[in-house]
Amino acid sequence: MESNIVFCGVLNTCGSTNISMAISFMKQGFKILPINYRTIILTYGISYFNRYLIDIVKTRKPELVIFSKCNGISSELVKECNKYSKTWLWNMDSRSTISYCPEVIQHARYANFSSCTCKETAKWFESLGVKKCHVIFEGVDPTLYKPYNMKKSNIISFIGTKTAERDKFKRLLEDNKVENKFYGPGYTEEVYPEEFCKICSSSKAMLSLNTHNNIPDYFSDRLFRYMACKAPVIHWDSTGTLSKYFVDKKEILYFEDEQKLLQLLKKDINLKEIAENGYKKVLAKYTWDNTINNILTISELL
Repeated sequence: MESNIVFCGVLNTCGSTNISMAISFMKQGFKILPINYRTIILTYGISYFNRYLIDIVKTRKPELVIFSKCNGISSELVKECNKYSKTWLWNMDSRSTISYCPEVIQHARYANFSSCTCKETAKWFESLGVKKCHVIFEGVDPTLYKPYNMKKSNIISFIGTKTAERDKFKRLLEDNKVENKFYGPGYTEEVYPEEFCKICSSSKAMLSLNTHNNIPDYFSDRLFRYMACKAPVIHWDSTGTLSKYFVDKKEILYFEDEQKLLQLLKKDINLKEIAENGYKKVLAKYTWDNTINNILTISELL
C-alpha cells in the first residue's frame, strides 16, 4: 500500500527548502503530494484552496500532512485535516517574523506535532499554548552545497542580505586591511547554489553573521551550507551558546565581539583541519535526511 505525505508549502519555486525536504521524505519511501498553497490561492482563490486541500486529504488518506508555516490560511484547515491524518506544523522562521502572522501559532496549537528551528521560538510557541514544540533544524542538501576543487585566496567572504550590522563588520575588515568580499542582495545579485559553493571553496574563510545575533541557541542554515562546502567558518556567537553544536577551534571558530574577530584573524590557525572537521559533523548530523528522520521518528512513521 502506498504511503503518502501531503506537503502544503512551496515546492514549485527553485531554491525552496521544501523541495529538499520532499526529496528526503521520498528517500524514505513516501510519495509526496505537493500542495503549492500560495500558487493555488493566487490562481484560484482561497475558497478553492480550502476545498482542494481537504478533498486531497480525505481521498488520499496520507500518513502525514505537513504545513510549512502556511501563513495566510485558516487554522481550521489544520483542525479538519486532523480527522483524516496526522498533521505537522513546520516553522522555519524567527519569533520576530511569526509575530506578524499569529495564525501560524494557531496552526501549531491544532496540529498533532509542531517544530521550530530555534529553541527560543519553540519555547515561545509553548508559552502561547502549543502543547509541545520540537526543535528541529533546517538541514543542508549536500547534493546542492558541496566542495569545489578551487585555488584558495586570502579573502574572508560573507554571503547574505545587506544589513547595517553586517556593514559594520565589512567596514571593520576594510579599516584593518583584511581582504573581504560580501555577496547577496544589497551587495551583489542573489547567490545561487553553484556560485555559493565556488565562493566558499575559494575563500580563506567564511564569515558567519545571522540576521538576529542576540538569540541563544540560534543560527542560520547558512552555517550548515558553508560547512557542507568544506569552508572554514568564523561565526559571531555573541550569546556564547553554540558550543553544544560545534566545537570551538576544532570544527568552527567563534568570536564574541569585533576585537576578538580581529585577534582571531591574526592567529596562525589550521583552517583546513577546522574545515574538514566541520564538514564531517554537518554531513553526519545536519543534512535534510537527518531532519526528516527526526520528523518521522517523532510522528512514529519510521
